[in-house]
Amino acid sequence: MPKWPAGHQSAAFEAVSVKKSFILSPAEIYAECAHHGEEKSKFPWYKIWVLSIIAGCYVGFGYTTCLIIGGNLVQAPGVGKPEEENYGLYKLIFGAVGFPFGFTTIVVCGAELYTSLCAYMTAAWWEGKVNSLAVIRMLAISWTGNFIGCALMAGLFRASETYMHHDTTLKHIARDKVSHGWGATLVKGIFANWLVGIATWMANAAQDLTGKAVGIWLPISAFAMIGFEHCIANMFLFVMAWAQGENITAKEFIWHNLIPATLGNYIGGGICLATVYAFAYGGPPKRIGAWIDGKKNA
Repeated sequence: MPKWPAGHQSAAFEAVSVKKSFILSPAEIYAECAHHGEEKSKFPWYKIWVLSIIAGCYVGFGYTTCLIIGGNLVQAPGVGKPEEENYGLYKLIFGAVGFPFGFTTIVVCGAELYTSLCAYMTAAWWEGKVNSLAVIRMLAISWTGNFIGCALMAGLFRASETYMHHDTTLKHIARDKVSHGWGATLVKGIFANWLVGIATWMANAAQDLTGKAVGIWLPISAFAMIGFEHCIANMFLFVMAWAQGENITAKEFIWHNLIPATLGNYIGGGICLATVYAFAYGGPPKRIGAWIDGKKNA
């Protein structure tokens, strides 16, 4: 049985200690995520920052696994001969391991990712466990910390010459990501963190390492294979592309990708996931019902 600090109470604690179950129900998952949001909001800013920087580093490891392994297949666009290109096979291998590895590391080892916090903090907010300022504080500190971690890893990978003669797909993806419209990137950002949020939800559902790894792998590999827009992953991608000499301007990166992806990621995790489950399993329906009853009786 997992060990919790003395006096700890949460949905996971109740499920494992009382029900003897290593999988939470949907309602328990929501309660556990809201609980995590409340607990994380109590961290001092420097702790959030340190954990956010290391999360950016783990993203760099995961993305590099994708780019160096899947990205150097002859089936990848621009790598081999045109007749050898097989986009489906390339994307299958590209997304199968790297991003799931990075996110599993973040969840199991302990790190704070902006995109996961979109779901955690919104759930906690709906349950009245944190105020709006706490949500903004957590998201702002984690976003900046993630950026620092991604930039640090890009510099280290450049120094290690890991991408030397292996950066075709890196540059191809970076250039492609600034070629789409603002709205398209926003929607792909929604899809990205909807899936990442589902991975967060499923990781909280499982109370053992194998269950967490499987729960994370399915939605994260789908997001990576399809090619949606994850603002933190894109931080690493573009800084790494710059380090390898790709000529993309800061304006292209920030306006055409980073801003819409960041906003879309919040909608995906905070609205499509946390808010939906708040109205399914949380307090809002009870409060709305009480308000309606009050109006009727007034």
